[in-house]
Amino acid sequence: RYWRDWSSDVCSSDLGFDVSQMGTDMMGQFAATSALETVPASFQASTFFQSAWNTNIVNGTVYGVPWYVETRLLYYRTDIATKAGITTPPATWDDLMTMATAMKSKGGATWGIGLGAKNWQEYFPFLWSNGGDVMDAQGKFQLNSPQAVEALTFYESFFKAGLTPKSVPANFDITPAFVAGTHPMFFSGPWHIGLLKTAGGAGFDAKWALAPMPKKVTATSFIGGGNLVVYKDSKNKDLAWKFVQYLTDPKTQVAWYADVTDLPAVQAAWDDPTLKNDKNVTLFGQQLKDTKAQPAISTWSELATALNGTLEKMTSGTLDPKAAADEMQKEAETIGTGK
Repeated sequence: RYWRDWSSDVCSSDLGFDVSQMGTDMMGQFAATSALETVPASFQASTFFQSAWNTNIVNGTVYGVPWYVETRLLYYRTDIATKAGITTPPATWDDLMTMATAMKSKGGATWGIGLGAKNWQEYFPFLWSNGGDVMDAQGKFQLNSPQAVEALTFYESFFKAGLTPKSVPANFDITPAFVAGTHPMFFSGPWHIGLLKTAGGAGFDAKWALAPMPKKVTATSFIGGGNLVVYKDSKNKDLAWKFVQYLTDPKTQVAWYADVTDLPAVQAAWDDPTLKNDKNVTLFGQQLKDTKAQPAISTWSELATALNGTLEKMTSGTLDPKAAADEMQKEAETIGTGK
């Protein structure tokens, strides 16, 4: 038995693997190789966060089981916000813009927020929160819908207003910038809790807080994480699925969180005091109930690269939001879904 987070490798149990960890964004690509076993009916969707379960569905068939999850919240400097005259986290899009403006103009920060200039994972939550999506129910791309153009326009506005940098150095790390106060807000996952404790040192915990994704139509954030898959050619399928069952038992999920702080994909695990009594972790648990992921298509890796390139053109000022949306749609239609 072996598992790992596969990237571009093509694999099967001919290499000796029965079980693997599979990144949620790779499910479509590996399902297309016909290497994955379908999930037995003993695993129920209701056990897991719905959006995590959905990352395993490729063309209507379930090929994996969620193992751990992550989503994105807003990290913000409460001390700088207070100095800027803001005492509550941003609940809406307008609030986010107001707060970013105040953080820079009144709070003394170099920037108002740190947004990715070429990161589809940061843009998509705005698309989803505006009632848009990457694909419709019929599997057609809708990256240039009115909702998408409006979301791109809002995203671009932070760059146009000078509230977030249009480019950053290679290997830029937001953590020390947040601690220094130059970038007083950013979106990230649960791993940053530990990073900030280490980088900020004693007393820094009192200077920052978390907030859910600001709302437009919804307050939907991105979901990622790892799934567990069994290979079709495995000689130990029954044992492999028992191993997956063990890894997704609520007690095992809590123990795994205690060891590596990966958030449980099993909803029942969140009733354990280890998670329930941590206010920051609880906020991630609440956000996980309103999340979406990229579509499970075999061409996603190629399309994601193209989308990031278009985003960079827009955030740098080369393309306006409507042109960027149209380019995204054209790229998606050209690359296709790989069916």
